[in-house]
Amino acid sequence: MKKENNISLFNPEVKNEFFKSVTNNEGTIKYYSRIFYNTFVYEESLGKDINQFSIEELEKILYDFKANNRHTIESYGRIISSYLNWSMEQGLTDKNPLRKLSSDDFDKYITDKEEYITEKQLRRYEEKCANYQDAVIFRLLFEGLSGKQVSEIGNLKVSDCDFEKNSLHLINSLEVDENGYPSKFTERTIKVSDHAMELIRGAINQKQYIKKNGNMSTEASNVRDFTDLVQNDYVVRASITKNSEDINKPTDRFVIYKRIKLIGDDLGIKSFTAKLIQRSGMIYLASQLVQNDEDVTISDLKIIADRFNLNTYFNIKGFLTKDLINNMYPR
Repeated sequence: MKKENNISLFNPEVKNEFFKSVTNNEGTIKYYSRIFYNTFVYEESLGKDINQFSIEELEKILYDFKANNRHTIESYGRIISSYLNWSMEQGLTDKNPLRKLSSDDFDKYITDKEEYITEKQLRRYEEKCANYQDAVIFRLLFEGLSGKQVSEIGNLKVSDCDFEKNSLHLINSLEVDENGYPSKFTERTIKVSDHAMELIRGAINQKQYIKKNGNMSTEASNVRDFTDLVQNDYVVRASITKNSEDINKPTDRFVIYKRIKLIGDDLGIKSFTAKLIQRSGMIYLASQLVQNDEDVTISDLKIIADRFNLNTYFNIKGFLTKDLINNMYPR
């Protein structure tokens, strides 16, 4: 077994020549390498390079990626296909069994589909939250707040919230200083629902955070079932701890991720993540844009990508399908 940059590759000299032919970007090369790291075990087992695989052998790999959405599995498949095309150009093989696969063809290789939530389900989850501080995170993600490492939520201040216009001024931290303050950032303003503003108001007014969503054991009478929240200008705030230093800085992303996981575990929701909530919100927005059983258009995708502050719609077109929208929001 040989390794290149700590990643095992079968026939590494050939693979690295392919990488060089595609790009000189180190990040892209690492991404490609990880995909071929996953094919290594199959190539080693069969004693041949993946460019010699039959369609049945290639399909085994695609299924075993255990992708949960079309974009991911199609991306993996297209990269393998580009390697097969390159191998044909180099005279290393005379076929590419993946060449004729369309985007829709990759649907059958999705083996662990994400379970998205509807707007009504989200409201039920919000109602089960003991803290406005938790419920507001879910709602803001669902309605389009995003940014690098969910910084649009962590940076959201009370002064950014216009309750008369239902608008939020958002800051996406591209870079932060040593204290977590945005040093390079982008800004935008979006309108949100009345319900979102109600949850924001509740989160602002909350002074104490109820532990474990109200399910603390009462056996230890000397242990409080709540913590005090830091008091600053931010909507989502951390609890005061012994290590609390600069209480006026933006809320750390780990506070947000931890709260999402805590509620997901408490309510028994599988794979409850920021990404799942955001994608569920995208589906809901798509259901508002697409009428009369129409297909999702490029214009629809661009509107959704803009709402969720995405640079491109490419990453969402694979899962935002008419069938999914109709299944979740029947007409």
